[in-house]
Amino acid sequence: MIELKVKKKLDSFFLDSELKDENFICLVGKNGSGKTTLLNIVAGVYKPDEGYVKIGSETITNVSVEKRKVVLVTPESCLPNLVVDKHLLWGAKLRKRRVELGELTEVKKNLGISYDGKVSKLSLGMKERVSLATALIASPKVILVDEAFGNIDNKAEFINAYREIANRSMIDVIFSTQYAEDSECADHLYKMEQGRSARLF
Repeated sequence: MIELKVKKKLDSFFLDSELKDENFICLVGKNGSGKTTLLNIVAGVYKPDEGYVKIGSETITNVSVEKRKVVLVTPESCLPNLVVDKHLLWGAKLRKRRVELGELTEVKKNLGISYDGKVSKLSLGMKERVSLATALIASPKVILVDEAFGNIDNKAEFINAYREIANRSMIDVIFSTQYAEDSECADHLYKMEQGRSARLF
C-alpha cells in the first residue's frame, strides 16, 4: 500500500496531490501536470513542503533515497557500459539480494529480453525493457516508472507481463503516462492535472 498527501512548490508550479492504493497504479496526464514531481517525492528526490509519504505502515517522508526500498525508472535509467545480464543483476547486487538463475531466465523470457552484449548497443525500447526488468529483480517494495514504457514494442503486452510479475512478487508499481489507453493495464487510475490528482478507479 502506498499512501501520500503532499504539497510542493517548484518555481511557478504547485503540486497538491494525494494517493492511497496498492498493486499497479497508473498516473495519466499531460506534460507539466505533475506526474514526475509526484514520483520524485515518492522516490525521495524531492522532499515535500507539507505532507507525508507512507509505504505500508512505514512513513518514509524523511528517509534517504538509498533506504526507501523504492526504485525510480526513467527512459534514461540504464547503465550503458554493462552487458545485459550484469545490468539485470545490478540492482539486486546493490541490495545484497541473491538471484537464482531460474528467476533471471524467467524474467527475461516473460519480458521479451532475448539479447545480450552491451546495453549501449540496444535500441531505446530495449534499454527500457532492461532497466524495468532490473528494477523487478532488485525486489524493492515500490517501483516508480516515469514514462519508461513509452518506447517499448508491443507495449500493452509488456505492461501486462510486468504487472503480473510485480503482483506475484508483491511489489507495488506507480507508472506515469500521457496515454489514457495505457491505464487499461492498471488496477487503479489517477488523473493528474495542474498539480492535482483525481482517483478515477
